[in-house]
Amino acid sequence: MSGQRVVLGSRSAERAQSAANDLGFDVTGASNEDCAAQADLVIVAVPWDGHAELLQELAPALAGKIVVDCVNPLGFDKQGAFGLAVPEGSAAQQAAAILPDSRVVGAFHHISAVLLLDAAVDSIDTDVLVVGDDREATDLVQALASRIAGIRGVYAGRLRNCGQIEMFTANLISINRRYKAHSGIRVTDV
Repeated sequence: MSGQRVVLGSRSAERAQSAANDLGFDVTGASNEDCAAQADLVIVAVPWDGHAELLQELAPALAGKIVVDCVNPLGFDKQGAFGLAVPEGSAAQQAAAILPDSRVVGAFHHISAVLLLDAAVDSIDTDVLVVGDDREATDLVQALASRIAGIRGVYAGRLRNCGQIEMFTANLISINRRYKAHSGIRVTDV
């Protein structure tokens, strides 16, 4: 985990610890509430259907913290993945509306979990697009992304730009299915 202390949250602390044990890397598990309370920076990586409810439950524990939202509001049918409309504009904007006392950043939408978890992969050749309205928070998330070998954090604009980033994940899923790959994004000339 690139030298970072990582606590995995779940509704059940036991389930979180079991998943953390499966991951290895000195990851520990805790209930969502305990995880949010002890962390300085929280990455929200949950299914879209549970996004708003989870954030509403954790809002007091997340006050004053950097919250990195990497949720992609997607639907799936016979034709593949497609982006879902979000009244606030994006999952990250929904998070910002629910968490007005947190510093919400959108990032990590296009990183393959398969590659992140594969101990045989030494470097992941991709960029993490980072969006947000708090410069200090986006800089910190860019630096965090860059701690993963081969990954570079790239500032991609204000939080209002996150909808396009989240929706693009549907295109990457199509690419990955067609080419049996784990593709990501690389921004050139930066």
